[in-house]
Amino acid sequence: MKGIDIKRFVIFFIPLLLFARINPFEPVITPENIKVKNPTYFNKIKIYLPSDARVLKKIVFVYQTLDSDVKTKEVSIDKAIDFHYPIIITHKNVKYPIKVLSFATFKLYIKNKKLFFATKDKLLRVFFLVKPFRLVLDFKRNVDFLTIQKILKNSFVKKVVVGAHSGFYRVVVYFDAKYSYKIKKDINGVLVELR
Repeated sequence: MKGIDIKRFVIFFIPLLLFARINPFEPVITPENIKVKNPTYFNKIKIYLPSDARVLKKIVFVYQTLDSDVKTKEVSIDKAIDFHYPIIITHKNVKYPIKVLSFATFKLYIKNKKLFFATKDKLLRVFFLVKPFRLVLDFKRNVDFLTIQKILKNSFVKKVVVGAHSGFYRVVVYFDAKYSYKIKKDINGVLVELR
């Protein structure tokens, strides 16, 4: 009987040991080294169509989202063209005018996809919420005031809401779309850079 148990052990468990990894927590697939580069913005391109082109039916844009999904957008044209002349696609970056919002505990400067919170108060935490996309910043200070809401026009920032809580105040910044962001802190305040 013992001889049969040993044979079963050898038959069932030895093959398992042969396929076992030294470290079971090590991933099976090793990620590739990916270098993240700052994006260079598209400005202008000229496209010459072949000599047999007479009607431009549509243009298809293939783009990558913030989440790295690749999507397409078709634009119907259906107009006659002269192949001798190029099709020119341009992209102009919008330069938003600087906006300054004053609150009881800080000043907020908004310009060119950057926000600067001028305050000496300590930043406790930062997080974002979606639908709608908004950035939440909590600053340490014992204050008591009614919730303040400021709506902006002609800006990538749609509104700013500031409310007092026990031991801190919360700033919620609503944006026109989803962005990635980077936070920098110094003695003069907090800088938020969006991409």
